[in-house]
Amino acid sequence: MVFEYMEYDLTGLLETPEIRLTQDHVKSWSQQLLYGCHYMHTNKVIHRDLKASNLLVNRRGELKIADWGLARSWNSDMKRLTNKVITLWYRPPELLLGCFEYTTKIDMWSVGCIVAEMFRRSGFLKGTTEALQLDLIFRTCGHPTEEFCHDGKQCNRALWEKHTPGPTEKRLPNRLAEALRANLPHPKWMTDEAVKLISKLMEMNPDRRWSALEALDAEYFFENPIVKPAKDLMMNFSVTTVHEMDCRRKYEEKLAEHKAKMQMMAANSGARAN
Repeated sequence: MVFEYMEYDLTGLLETPEIRLTQDHVKSWSQQLLYGCHYMHTNKVIHRDLKASNLLVNRRGELKIADWGLARSWNSDMKRLTNKVITLWYRPPELLLGCFEYTTKIDMWSVGCIVAEMFRRSGFLKGTTEALQLDLIFRTCGHPTEEFCHDGKQCNRALWEKHTPGPTEKRLPNRLAEALRANLPHPKWMTDEAVKLISKLMEMNPDRRWSALEALDAEYFFENPIVKPAKDLMMNFSVTTVHEMDCRRKYEEKLAEHKAKMQMMAANSGARAN
């Protein structure tokens, strides 16, 4: 199979310090991603693995959704779908709570995580296990209410009772807006409308979570600077091509250098002691 060559993936762009990104990039790629999701969902397809490394960008500023290995056709009559989908950092709470009957809204949670990641230039909710990921979501977005699991569709009741507070325990508040504004390289980019867009995409209850079409109408895309089409983005980056694997290789090389340096220092220290 032969595909067009895309010079970047979003992870590579975000994790390469030499690449200077602007508000225009974040806003345009967010909108392009939402247009892609709207087209996909209109045609009754769920991607089920949206993440930064699966979004490819070319030198013309065009963003395209890739890696359709977990995607499937979908309709509202499907009652039992696997919940072991979506990479952990981008997985919505209903899947972590054992939901088998879900909709296209699972992709929208992933989109919210990706948009937040673009502002931060690093992952947003970075759990290492399913339990820790769920705990991180609760600590950021607050505990969902009982209606979230009232009919058993959104979660497995046993998992719900294991991970949510009892009637006499304190419920965690929603502090998503605060978390979105913390540790940003450019705090002014995270406007109230940007926070609203991400918050609606990361709504705990999928019934109230924005669809791609609703998100495309968000005021964020119409406040200054107004969203630009791909052709108007500045794409003259100092790095001509970079992907997630390149970033991973550089990280592993730096880690190996650090270990070698520490071993040499330990050896020199031992020699002086002798």
